[in-house]
Amino acid sequence: MLTGDVDLLDSVLAAAAAAGVEPTVSAEPAAVRPQWMTAAIVVVGLDRARQLAELVLPHRTEVYVVGPQDDDELWRWSAPLGAAVLGLPQAAGVLTAAIADATGRPSGGGRTVSVVGASGGVGASSLAAGLAVVAAGQGLPAMLVDLDPMSGGLDLLVGAEGVPGWRWPRLVAAQGHLGDLSGHLPRLAGLDLLSAAREDVVVIPTVDAVRAVLQSAARTHRLTVVDLPRALDPGGREVLRRADLALVVVAADVRGIAAAQQFVPALREAAIDVELVVRRPRSGGVEARLVADALELPLAGVLREDAALRQGAERGDPPGRASRGPLAKLSRRLLERIDVESRAA
Repeated sequence: MLTGDVDLLDSVLAAAAAAGVEPTVSAEPAAVRPQWMTAAIVVVGLDRARQLAELVLPHRTEVYVVGPQDDDELWRWSAPLGAAVLGLPQAAGVLTAAIADATGRPSGGGRTVSVVGASGGVGASSLAAGLAVVAAGQGLPAMLVDLDPMSGGLDLLVGAEGVPGWRWPRLVAAQGHLGDLSGHLPRLAGLDLLSAAREDVVVIPTVDAVRAVLQSAARTHRLTVVDLPRALDPGGREVLRRADLALVVVAADVRGIAAAQQFVPALREAAIDVELVVRRPRSGGVEARLVADALELPLAGVLREDAALRQGAERGDPPGRASRGPLAKLSRRLLERIDVESRAA
């Protein structure tokens, strides 16, 4: 927040408090420069708009100029700063929502869960899909988001490759406010899916696009599940910053634990809450509790090897559809812990 106007500052601080955010405040425009591109949102008081514009900083999104509603000067600075304009106190609610969206606070009712494997082949994508499929089967509006550009497309995993709708290439450069994506995305058995596309050129969504999609999903869906790649790019880190829960799937063997010990610190650095799902073979393997102790992570659950799941994947059956399978049972337990219904109420 940049302003020297005490009354204006009080209004902005009240809006930020309503969003659960404590902003960094300065009255000096030059102090904004180091944080200009990294801050989630920049709110500029009308009293400092001219001085900030004179710095000619790079273009960015999530900039708001605020001032008295009846001040004609307010609108003058929208174009020079690439900013939205809000008159206070009338637009205080809009400012609160903007702060909540930009900082990852839950301005909508939905929960976001990310799933990532500490190594390849541990079933992280199946778990992500299973969570979303089971949630949709319970009648909850759910979205499954594929953020792994090299996955081949989660639409293949859930049997939706032939279902029309937007894939990431349609949204890769989105920014700002997105409306309800339901009706535009492929939909299967009550589940909305935003999948990677199988194209010659790999499409990697921008951070702005990831943020816009997650904000939209939180407003319209009870649960958003994001399948992340192990190589955490800026978009992946944005997901982790916003996710209510990050699940890391680890194989119950020595190599799996070793891989996780290298990977988990990066998760902890980026995520609010990291918990462990242990992938156990049909027989043998390290006990789940020992894996959790080695990684110093809370144990969210155990995912056992399931031949029927592999066979179903070959037929294009969505993971988690078989209600008695290990994946569906684990997904139901996780959904109870995530408490999607209470959050949405």
